Amino acid sequence: MPHIIIDSRESRSPVFAELHRTQGITVEVKELPCADYLPHEHYGVERKDATDFVASIMDRRLFAQVRRMKDEYERQCFIIEGNPYATRSAIAPDAIRGALSYLMAIEGVSVVTVPNATETALLLVTLARHLQEGLGCEVALRANKPKDLGDLTQFLVEGLPGIGPTGAKALVSRFGSAHAVFNASVPDLCSTPGVGKKTAERIHLALRAGGLISSDAPPEMQNLAKGMPAATDGV
Repeated sequence: MPHIIIDSRESRSPVFAELHRTQGITVEVKELPCADYLPHEHYGVERKDATDFVASIMDRRLFAQVRRMKDEYERQCFIIEGNPYATRSAIAPDAIRGALSYLMAIEGVSVVTVPNATETALLLVTLARHLQEGLGCEVALRANKPKDLGDLTQFLVEGLPGIGPTGAKALVSRFGSAHAVFNASVPDLCSTPGVGKKTAERIHLALRAGGLISSDAPPEMQNLAKGMPAATDGV
């Protein structure tokens, strides 16, 4: 049964009430270091209504939240309730577009807009089901391999945990080749913009785990084996 962790600060939100009324899932309230919901332990979701999203751009709180989420979780998502362009604020539409583009194109964060809290709750339930139980069918994880050598290099690096197109380009630019990325240390990986410590550690472990991980393997490797599918940078 899918399980969703909810930050204690969200316990009075309409989304929390909707999730409690939903059958077929379990919910748990706890204090999270950042993010509002965890439909998977490695997937942080920040929920904002349109007005708060615009306010977080204006006071630059949004950008600090993104950095904390990338340090804490392998993948990140912002759910925006309502239309940020329709809020009563002095912000220019270009600033909203710029913030949305920054989240998706630069940071590789997923951004979804929904009309209300009910749809937020329904999306969280679907996310939890897919992340924890899969789609219920086999899907090719790495289809349509490119023939161009440069594209193939990026394709290889995108297969690393927590790395999508934006992160892959940054890593290839930083190290020069897929081979160099695969042999990089955790501190060197962390020196790449957009790659946090936890993502670097997962990459390092994944490249050195070697097949199925046994029950007597170190806890961090066992946890990795139970982890998530590779990221897709904003999908």
